Amino acid sequence: MLLGLGVGLSFLILVYCVFNQLSLALALCLCWLIFAGLALREQPLSVLLQAAWQGAKTSFGVIKTLLLIGATIGVWMAAGTIATIVNTAMVWLDPHWFVLLAFVVCAVVSSIIGTSLGTVSVVGLPLMLIAKSGQGHLNLVAGAIMAGIYFGDRCSPMSSSASLVATVTGTKLFRNIRTMFATAWGALALSLLSYGWLSWRYPLAQVNQHMLTHLQQQFQLSPWLLLPAALVLGLSLLRRPLFEAIGVSILTAFLQGLLIQHVSLLALLQAGLLGLHQGGLISGGGVISMVSPVIIVFLSCSIAGILNQLEQLQTLKQRLTLPANRPLTRYGITVLLSLIASMIGCNQSVAVVMTNSLVQQNYPQDQSVLAAELENTSILIAPLIPWNIAAFVPITVLGTSFAGYLPYAFYLYLVPLLFVRRKWHHKKA
Repeated sequence: MLLGLGVGLSFLILVYCVFNQLSLALALCLCWLIFAGLALREQPLSVLLQAAWQGAKTSFGVIKTLLLIGATIGVWMAAGTIATIVNTAMVWLDPHWFVLLAFVVCAVVSSIIGTSLGTVSVVGLPLMLIAKSGQGHLNLVAGAIMAGIYFGDRCSPMSSSASLVATVTGTKLFRNIRTMFATAWGALALSLLSYGWLSWRYPLAQVNQHMLTHLQQQFQLSPWLLLPAALVLGLSLLRRPLFEAIGVSILTAFLQGLLIQHVSLLALLQAGLLGLHQGGLISGGGVISMVSPVIIVFLSCSIAGILNQLEQLQTLKQRLTLPANRPLTRYGITVLLSLIASMIGCNQSVAVVMTNSLVQQNYPQDQSVLAAELENTSILIAPLIPWNIAAFVPITVLGTSFAGYLPYAFYLYLVPLLFVRRKWHHKKA
C-alpha cells in the first residue's frame, strides 16, 4: 500500500515537472526522499545509505559515456565536423522525403553501432539542425529520430541493452535478435509507411541557402572532416568499446580543428568543456550540457538501489506469480511493470533488471520468451518516458520538446502493441 502511494506521488511530481518545464533533477531529489522514507520504515539509515550508494555506483559507466558525448559534440562543432555533415546532407536531401530519411538513416546507423546515444550525436543532431533551418515539423522529426535510434538499440548485436537482456535472462544474443526481427517487422512496415506519408504532408519548407553560405563562411568544409564521425561508426562496427571509439574520434577532431579550422588548442578545450557559442545554428554541446542528465542518471540509479531493499517489493513479486497457461496476462503484467520501472528507475538498464527480477518466476521454461518480452517492453517503453535517461538525453541533444515527440515515435509503441495482438491470436489458436 505505502509502496503504491510512493510510486503514485513520484509519478505526479515527475509529470508536473515535465509539463511545467521544471528541473527533473529537483523532481528526482523529491522522489529519492519519498522512497528513502519508505525504506527507513524497514531498514536503518546506514543500510539505506549503503544501498543508495551501491545503486548510484552502477551509473558511473553511463555517466562516463554522457560526459564523453557532450565533449564530442562540442569538439565536433568547433572542428567543423557537424557543419560538414549538415552541409553534405542539405545538398543531397529531398525535402519531401526528409522525415522518412531521418528515421531510416538513424535506424541503419544505430543498427551498425548499437547505441542510441552515439547515433543521436553522429546523425540525429545534424538532421535536427537541418529541420530547424528548413522550418520543418520539429516534433515529427524528433519522433522519427527517436524511433530510429532505438531500432538498432533494441536489436543490434552491438547493443549493450540487447546484451543486458541476454545476460539477465540467460539466453543467446543472436537467437534473441532473430526473435526481435520476427516480432517487429509489422511495426517497422507501419512506421515506414507513416513516415513516408508524413514526409509528403510536412516537407521541409526550404533548404536554407543562407545557412549553407553561412556554414561555408564560418568553417573550412572538407570531406576529411567527416572522419571523426566515420571513426565512431567504423570502430563500433569492429566491436571496439564505445569509450574507445569516441576517444579516438575526439582526438581526430582536435587535430582537424588545429590543422584545418586553425582553432587554438584553448578554444578546442573550451568547446569540449563548455560547448561552442559563436552564434548561429552550430552551437551548444560540451561537457557542461550533460550536467543535468548526469545528475538524473545518478539519482535514478540511487533510487533503484533503495527499491531493491524494500520488503514490499519482494511481497509484490510473490503476488505477481502466475500459472504458465496465461501468456497474455503474463505479458500484460510485464508491460505494466516495465512502464512503472521505466518511470521510477529513469534508466533502461534499471527497467530491464527490475522487471526481470519481478516476473522471471512466470517464465520457468520460457527464458527466450522472457527475453523477447523484455526487449519489446522495457527497452522500447523507456524512451517514451520524458524523464527517463533513454528519452531525456537524446532530446537534450536534439534541443526539442520533452513531450512533443511522443505522438510521432511510432515504432516505439507499435512494437509492444502489435505484440499484444500476436499474443491474442496465439491464445485464440
